[in-house]
Amino acid sequence: MIKIFTDDGSDLNFKMREGAQIVELPIAVTDGENEFETGKAIDIDTFYDNMRQGTVYRTSRVLPGVLEDAFREALEEGHEVLYISLSSGLSSSYEGAEMVKAMLEKDYPGKIAVVDSKAATFGEGLLALKAAILRDRGESLEAIADYLNKIKTTSHECFTVGTLEYLHRGGRVSKATKIAGGVLQLCPLLELEKENGTLEVLDVYRGHKAYLKKLRKYMEEHSKGGVFNPNQRVYVYSGDWPERVAQVKEFLIKDMGMEEKNIDTSPRVGCVIGAHTGPDICVVTFSGDPDELSLMNK
Repeated sequence: MIKIFTDDGSDLNFKMREGAQIVELPIAVTDGENEFETGKAIDIDTFYDNMRQGTVYRTSRVLPGVLEDAFREALEEGHEVLYISLSSGLSSSYEGAEMVKAMLEKDYPGKIAVVDSKAATFGEGLLALKAAILRDRGESLEAIADYLNKIKTTSHECFTVGTLEYLHRGGRVSKATKIAGGVLQLCPLLELEKENGTLEVLDVYRGHKAYLKKLRKYMEEHSKGGVFNPNQRVYVYSGDWPERVAQVKEFLIKDMGMEEKNIDTSPRVGCVIGAHTGPDICVVTFSGDPDELSLMNK
């Protein structure tokens, strides 16, 4: 059997992980005095409340020792190992996993595959869920890894945040951009750029109508032939910004031709990503070239 691992950057909830038999490895979060793992010691609502009150959080990576222990245990039990990491442009977890793989390959040749998701939050998690479907169908480790490396270039995550403050703290935007955004009341449109897996500021806007106009342009430009396929499952989720999620959902139904049943708002941006974006983050995850695993009714 193939044992699938991902990390806390994937934002899979307990039901998703348990149902698909996916193991989520910890990325530590710290407030400077206390260190904790996502879902332990602090709940997500308290986490975002603390951020709004001024608490600054930092994140690390999945430690190589944690990766080695998890991989070795699975291999000794007779499993093959597939690890889907938070984007290498955001975390060194992928690099650490490749080091552990090289070390263990001597004893377990061909039994480990490591995939750089070039994604974050549920964009990463979605790759793990699709891998689980293929595993359960009996696909080989190599075939699943090849599939993930192929589709990750056509899976897109479009972000917006309500303030540039947290991105500035994390070095994602310059001080000048932050000041200009504050003075002009501008918000950014961002994406996980697929070549380097880094968070890139694409544009700015003022007001939710302008945002939805830019979102439509983004979704069309990143769809095959410039035509968005409304029959796929699209994920709209936030840290703690339900108003924006509701606006996007209504927009997808009224303007993008989607049926409500195809829009999933159940994921949530967790502590690892939220530490760098703040609570007011909204993400739209969709496929620019959906295959049968991205379509409903299949």
